[in-house]
Amino acid sequence: MPQAIKITVFAMIFLLSAGREAPAQEISRAAAVVNDDIVSMLDVKQRLQLLIVSTGQKDSPKLRQRMLSQVVRSLIDERLQAQEAERLDIRISDEQIDAAIEDISKQNNMSKAGFLKALQQSGILMESFKDQVRAQITWQGLIARRIRPSAQVSDDEIEDSIKRVRANRGTTLRNLSEIFLAVDNPEQDREILDNAERIFDQLRVKTQFGALARQFSQSATAPRNGEVGWVQKGQLPAEIDRALEAMEPGQISKPIRTLAGYHIVWLRDERQSAAGEVSLELKQILFALPADPSAAQRGDALARAQNARTQVTGCQGIDSLAQSLGSPGSGSLGKMKLNDLPPAIQEAVGGLSNGQASEAIALPTGISVLIVCDREDSGIDRDRIRQRLSEERLSNESRKFMRNLRLDANVDIRI
Repeated sequence: MPQAIKITVFAMIFLLSAGREAPAQEISRAAAVVNDDIVSMLDVKQRLQLLIVSTGQKDSPKLRQRMLSQVVRSLIDERLQAQEAERLDIRISDEQIDAAIEDISKQNNMSKAGFLKALQQSGILMESFKDQVRAQITWQGLIARRIRPSAQVSDDEIEDSIKRVRANRGTTLRNLSEIFLAVDNPEQDREILDNAERIFDQLRVKTQFGALARQFSQSATAPRNGEVGWVQKGQLPAEIDRALEAMEPGQISKPIRTLAGYHIVWLRDERQSAAGEVSLELKQILFALPADPSAAQRGDALARAQNARTQVTGCQGIDSLAQSLGSPGSGSLGKMKLNDLPPAIQEAVGGLSNGQASEAIALPTGISVLIVCDREDSGIDRDRIRQRLSEERLSNESRKFMRNLRLDANVDIRI
């Protein structure tokens, strides 16, 4: 079981010493033992130093104390990930690490040599920095091997999400970034909340958000600085939606508790979503009625239309189906804009996807079933929706994966 992190007085004095040299035996002493692997005091001190430098904060004993618990937790998780990667024979090459450092240097608008020199001048050992880079690449390799294959999103899930997007057209869109800390065990709720509050306390300057997200967030958005992108109401847990309603663009929320854990959300910007324009290509199966039909005639046509609807499996074959049902007025209605259709028809077909059939509709000429053969929906990016749903699935599965690694581990925290 994961353990609460308790700090001895001697270890605290060592870790809060920002620049002083420490005895070699103390530096090499174990801060934690993860199964058979050691997290040394040097590992902890170096990670604290790297985090302080990357977030641009002023070093102080108080700052190090605030970050210590979460840093130790992150290092323990990295050891567990490395052990699982070794078990699966996932190897990280020096070339992969060098390429990643090159990318990080470019993100900081520096050459690789200049970036590494700046780290060295800040008191960060090159091997310690490479260890973190290796850990990040290892985690991505584990996700690709163990999690991504089982985190595929179905077409039905995408269609459900698209329907929610359509239903919320004209509502507020919000551009968000997030830091997420999972609560795998209710007994650890207080500890995780404390860590989330410590992270929130460090967000005095918004430029720190991305660095803290990369270091601590347990969401699939962590590698890209926690950036979620534009979302509508209803796409996030209700607790987050409620918090966002009370926020102004530029604000960062205090930790928000959801079923999964604690979220810190940065509302970067907001705008109204466009109404969008929908064009539909329709076919119909029509059961014609005379000018003044009797109740029996109308009831018969309605029953036939409802029966026809159950036999629709897509646009292909509609003409043959209509002919077999004795519906000579059926066929293609061509392409038309949704907003140009009568309100009753808009309501019947507005939420349908390609190949879906409407309920039976009463028209002046008879009872009709309408089938959507093609739909062009401006403002809806299906690939972006698939990506967002995939990331949500990956985040959920990743948290379960890490929870299981922690539950199976023997972790001895010694500081």
